[in-house]
Amino acid sequence: MKKATFIDFEDSFSFNVVQELTEVGFDVTVINWKDFETLPESGLLVLGPGPGHPDDYQQLFPLIKTWLEKKAPFFGVCLGHQIFWRLQGEEVLRSKEPLHGQKVRLDLTPDWREWLGIHKEVFVQRYNSLAVMGQASLRNPYLTNFIQNDEILITRGPHLLTYQFHPESIGTSYRTEFMRPVYRDLV
Repeated sequence: MKKATFIDFEDSFSFNVVQELTEVGFDVTVINWKDFETLPESGLLVLGPGPGHPDDYQQLFPLIKTWLEKKAPFFGVCLGHQIFWRLQGEEVLRSKEPLHGQKVRLDLTPDWREWLGIHKEVFVQRYNSLAVMGQASLRNPYLTNFIQNDEILITRGPHLLTYQFHPESIGTSYRTEFMRPVYRDLV
């Protein structure tokens, strides 16, 4: 069984993400962000959702940066997505359309639909007032981004995947399809 270390930022959705990771095949160890002092030896590092701005967690940046520099498998959800982008030197700004508990349709391109294995209308649940703007994607040619309304909602690259929405939420259609690439492509 593939191993994952989940960093819990004390968000009410944390254990929903853990459950979805378990369902696609991971053996998950949960560590509270305040206790995250050493990197796992191997497996997947998951930064879960959480409150506040990524800069509120700067004390974790050196550890996470070391993990990313090793090109070790990384998955970020919401706050985890934003922390990834802060470590790329990008700003995390107030979203033009803050959304809390709202279902939003994703207008996925055919390439994204094929990669995810989703061929019908897709909705995701969003809980964020912060965002990484689309122009950030122009500065890193090694990443593929899905951008909607000038906000980066999905980032994928060698050994990493991040979502600016909650793939585990009941309001997200095709939850398993959003989680499957984590297991299939990252570890």
